[in-house]
Amino acid sequence: MLRSVVSLCVVLLAALLAAGTAAVAQSSTVLTPAQGPVQAELRVERKLLSIDLVTYGEAREQHRRVRQRLEEVLGRLDKALAGDSVALGTLEGLQTELDTARAASRVAEDRVAAQLERLQERLRRIGLLEGETAAGRQSDAVTGRWRVTISPQNLSAVFDLRLNGTVVSGAYQVGGSTGGSFRGTFASGRLHLERIDASGGFDSVWEGTVADGRIVGTWTSNELVTGSPNRGGWTAVRESEP
Repeated sequence: MLRSVVSLCVVLLAALLAAGTAAVAQSSTVLTPAQGPVQAELRVERKLLSIDLVTYGEAREQHRRVRQRLEEVLGRLDKALAGDSVALGTLEGLQTELDTARAASRVAEDRVAAQLERLQERLRRIGLLEGETAAGRQSDAVTGRWRVTISPQNLSAVFDLRLNGTVVSGAYQVGGSTGGSFRGTFASGRLHLERIDASGGFDSVWEGTVADGRIVGTWTSNELVTGSPNRGGWTAVRESEP
């Protein structure tokens, strides 16, 4: 009985942890620095939960055994009283055994109830910690190195971007020569960047939609240069993540 209860608890716990791991693996997320201690506490609480589940299984098995003992004593008492006569000493002895069995049963019931309360409290703490972790987790679809293609010039570039909240910063290199920095924002899947050339200053605005490790967007130059396009499109593929 104990083995089956413990096995079921372990299987359920493993399924819960596997589901949580899969959910994290499917999303590119980062935690704010304050979430580190919360994650550590959550791991401890989950380990303690596994111990609580085993302890509950042991308590239930003990309760089953003492209940079985109580039923056995009651059966012997019924059998003794069903006869034509019963000795006082026999009845007193059975009464003593019955009192002992009932006391053991109450202790076992109290232990099971206490373990149930402990499990409920543990699960409440885990739920609160998971809520704090989820609240502190922010989607980071931007941070990393991006391989960029710029049209209509068909230029290649590398963007290194960093997301902090909704603020974006970074650097760029076009064709291995021209370079500079970015400032901008990211919200609801939309990226807005202002490009600052290392020598010419703020020269263009870049906008795009970010999804599944790709960016598709448009750029607009602040400068009107004869013979050069002042707007176009751009695509990017993320090569590395933080």
